Amino acid sequence: MRHPRLPQGAHRRHGAGRAVTDPSEQPRPDTEPGALVVFGGTSDIGLAIAAELLARTPRPVVLVCRAGAARVPSARRVVLDAGASRVRVVDLDVTDLDAHEAAVDEAFAEPVDRVILAFGVLGDQERAWQDADAAVNVFTVNATAAVSIGVLVAQRLRGQVWATGRRGRIIAISSVAAERVRRSNFVYGASKAGMDGFFTGLREALRPDGIGVLLVRPGFVRSAMTAGRRVALAVGPEQVGRAVAEADEAGRELVRVPAIFGPLMAVFTVMPSALARRLPW
Repeated sequence: MRHPRLPQGAHRRHGAGRAVTDPSEQPRPDTEPGALVVFGGTSDIGLAIAAELLARTPRPVVLVCRAGAARVPSARRVVLDAGASRVRVVDLDVTDLDAHEAAVDEAFAEPVDRVILAFGVLGDQERAWQDADAAVNVFTVNATAAVSIGVLVAQRLRGQVWATGRRGRIIAISSVAAERVRRSNFVYGASKAGMDGFFTGLREALRPDGIGVLLVRPGFVRSAMTAGRRVALAVGPEQVGRAVAEADEAGRELVRVPAIFGPLMAVFTVMPSALARRLPW
């Protein structure tokens, strides 16, 4: 059943028309762990994060992806071996924007505690800035689809808060490329910058409801999406998974992987353009 959306600024009412505005008066949350939902359910990074979270707290898992994809059986095995109590697969092609709402509703057919947004594409960067269709595809997946699903997920999580007191958390996979767009991958970086900005703002919008947003900015990750490329400071999906699980456990709101990107990006984001364009990456 579809959760009703809350009007802007409205609070759900309980009892005899009494508005609940004090967190201490809200319903007591369910004690059983809610599901872990992974959008991009066959993503190497998404599965690595899921495995680390499941090692800490076994729970049901919902993989949202193309149900007929060749990697679905192996994705199921990964999360079951990591501690998933059961696994559901929800069929979704994220480029089909009209299908988002039904897929999110199906994913939220049970209580949900964590939602990972782990889908994305790199694209051919030289083609993307010269081919409108290629550029639009990168933005559709990395930005438009992420924003669409983010809005829908946020409303379902808010509905849970006011219905049962259960507070969830969104884990959104961005990129250090979002922090300052570079010539070498500016179409990808620009798409991630839009996505990153949206989830940064969504975190603040959801703060009054007690719903968290953990923004993840990895550097280059060795995965199926990046096969064949060699880049300095590259990390494996497992390293990202461990860092994200630790950040989630600590209640952090931002994590870069590897951590060295913190000071590196602090310098790079304020570097004059004349100097930045001389860098070999």
